[in-house]
Amino acid sequence: MTAPQPPVSDSDSELVPVSEGQQQAGPTELNLDWAGYLKAGEYRRALAAARVGNADVAVQAALEDLHDLQEAVRARRLGLASRLVARLGTHTEEMQTPADFRRALDLSGLDAGVAALLAADQERLTDEQTLTARLQPALHEGLTRAEALNTLGVLHALQDREGQARQAFGEAFTHDPGHYRALTNLGNMALEGGDAASAEKLYKQATALNGDYAGAHHNLGVALRKLGRLNESVSAIKRGQRLSVRQTKRDQDDELKSSPGTQRTVQLLRLGMIILVVVLVLLAVRGRF
Repeated sequence: MTAPQPPVSDSDSELVPVSEGQQQAGPTELNLDWAGYLKAGEYRRALAAARVGNADVAVQAALEDLHDLQEAVRARRLGLASRLVARLGTHTEEMQTPADFRRALDLSGLDAGVAALLAADQERLTDEQTLTARLQPALHEGLTRAEALNTLGVLHALQDREGQARQAFGEAFTHDPGHYRALTNLGNMALEGGDAASAEKLYKQATALNGDYAGAHHNLGVALRKLGRLNESVSAIKRGQRLSVRQTKRDQDDELKSSPGTQRTVQLLRLGMIILVVVLVLLAVRGRF
């Protein structure tokens, strides 16, 4: 069994200078080793280094998709994540020298990790051992590990294992400090434990990571209400409701895209409606003569 990959970073910091001993001498030069950043799980920096260093266009495209993949996993948009993994394989085939990319990123492991998350989400498993076994590929892949831990934490919370839930959510956020849903779940645990003040801080940290996450805004409103700050509470809950509508539409679009059969049916229905409208218009026009 392989060990988990290094923690996934979501740092917005600039590229770091090349340190002493690296090939590019000079402490003020930027480190443009995108493959090194990629291997370390520094996806933002890998993309920035590839862009600044004018790397192969296919490499840049792959790193852009990898960044989007990380965001999709954090948001539990697993259908989108699966499609992005497939696109990574296509980009790799288009690279002039794909060996560096393949050495830095285990595409097969990433594919297995996303597939495990998707299977667990679809199967709605409620047995801890069965779910843990299902999530093994995701737990051993750096990019998917945090989401797998978060999934286990949700099951623990639903089955009233508060200590295990907090531990799982905490490990998820430690592994990926950009995982705003795990942070929100830590806030939920604090709120359920009667610590509304701590919950407020955690929810606000989550909204700072992703200002469009409806769950954090809504639960922040609940925490603020418990703290007696009603006006702020109403504002946060209303914002959460608006964002929830947007998220629902986005999730429906994701579902359509992930199911070609359903998407084809919708397209045919739309085409039928357009034809019907055209026919009615023609009939109306002819009726005037």
